[in-house]
Amino acid sequence: MGDLRLKAHQMRLSGTVALPTHMLHTSVSADITDSGSIVIADLHKALTFIKSLPKDSMITLWQPKDSTLRIISGKTSLNLPTTDYVHSFKSVSKAKALLNEAESNHWKTWAGRALTCYGKVNSEDLFQVKSSEKIIGKDLPIECEFDTNSAMWTINIGNKGGARMSVGIDIEDCDGPPEPCTSIFGGWLPHALLTIPSGTVELYTANDFVAIFRHTTKDHVLLVMDKRGD
Repeated sequence: MGDLRLKAHQMRLSGTVALPTHMLHTSVSADITDSGSIVIADLHKALTFIKSLPKDSMITLWQPKDSTLRIISGKTSLNLPTTDYVHSFKSVSKAKALLNEAESNHWKTWAGRALTCYGKVNSEDLFQVKSSEKIIGKDLPIECEFDTNSAMWTINIGNKGGARMSVGIDIEDCDGPPEPCTSIFGGWLPHALLTIPSGTVELYTANDFVAIFRHTTKDHVLLVMDKRGD
């Protein structure tokens, strides 16, 4: 993801992206002086700059309408040109409509298809996938299995017959069909999972379908697209 559009409103800074691989919505509290949109045209440069700052630095985002974005921390700043086209935002309106529909039906369906599996997981358990690229490599297929009988969501990373890493995650309040449900994701899945804040997350999925992670105490929803699903 190379760009990002943020909304500053009512003491919150929120962002939504919709890509072929995943959809993510999140927001954080912020001191808002002027409401409006903030466009980060080069997300890599912005994140690299922010990560170079001392921990817990105060950061200010300042962008007049249709003008350069300034990211400021003390006497250090980064200027980034703006853009009229934000790739990660072009499908957000459709994604938000689906998100609102799912919320209204209490997450029983997504895009008209039933989400048959449900449970709660600790997001820190998901972070165990962080080391997978260093251990077995990048861009490998990932198979996830939701097993109601064992109350386990298992992430299998790698090709069958080759080096493979498995991460088993306990599920609380587990509910689903008696047979295991599996979905196939791309090698980007670990990076998507690492966006989830610490805490309890509700997991909704189905066989050969998307997986949705909804944080129980924070405004954070991540949907990852199954490579074989709809």
